[in-house]
Amino acid sequence: MADNYLERRREQYEARKAEWLKKKRHMPVKPRKTTPALPTETKTKDEREDTP
Repeated sequence: MADNYLERRREQYEARKAEWLKKKRHMPVKPRKTTPALPTETKTKDEREDTP
């Protein structure tokens, strides 16, 4: 009895998973919002050597 119960549950799970994956493939991909890169201050080699 327990084996039949587990097998039935596994089959139901596999069916739900297959349906979800099928829907997932047909979903439109949402473009991600990108943030502009923050300007960074870069010092030249000479400027770094001048500061103690």
